[in-house]
Amino acid sequence: MKKSLLFTDGSVDTALSLNRWLEQQTEAIDLTIVYAFSLPQASGQPLKAATYHQAKQEASERLTYWLNFIPTSGPNHFKTEILPGDPKLVLSIYLLLRRYDYLIIDTGQTEVLSAFMACRSQVSTQVRCLSASEPFLTPELVREFEHTLSCIPATSWLAA
Repeated sequence: MKKSLLFTDGSVDTALSLNRWLEQQTEAIDLTIVYAFSLPQASGQPLKAATYHQAKQEASERLTYWLNFIPTSGPNHFKTEILPGDPKLVLSIYLLLRRYDYLIIDTGQTEVLSAFMACRSQVSTQVRCLSASEPFLTPELVREFEHTLSCIPATSWLAA
C-alpha cells in the first residue's frame, strides 16, 4: 500500500477530482489528507486560545463537509489532519519530516507544487496529479516551472 499525501484547500472540485482519480487506481493507497488553516490575528495582539479553538473548529467543519464527497468504502485508508499555518510551510514540513511515496495534487494547486519544488531534492516523494495522465512531473515541466519561478522574486513565492 503506497503512502500518499493530499493537501486540500477544501474545494469541492478537488474532492471530485480525487473521487475520479481513486476510481482509476488499481492498488490501494494509504492517504493522509491535510487541511491547513489560517489563524485570524489582530495586528499587534497576541493569539488567544478562544481564537485558536474557533478557527480550528471552523476548519474541522470545512474538512468534514469536504470529506462527504469522498467515498469511505473500499480498500483505501484515509487519515485527516488539520493544522494551523501557511499552507506552503505546512506542506514543506510534511514532506521533509515524513516519508511519502506520492504527493497527490490537482493541476490548479500551484502553491503546493511550488512547495514541493522547493524541497524536492531532499525527498524521494513523487508527484501524481488528480487530473492528468502519469507521470505528472516530467523533466520538461520541471524546467518550465523552474524557469517560471526564476522570473518571480523569491520573496513572492517563498515568503509566508
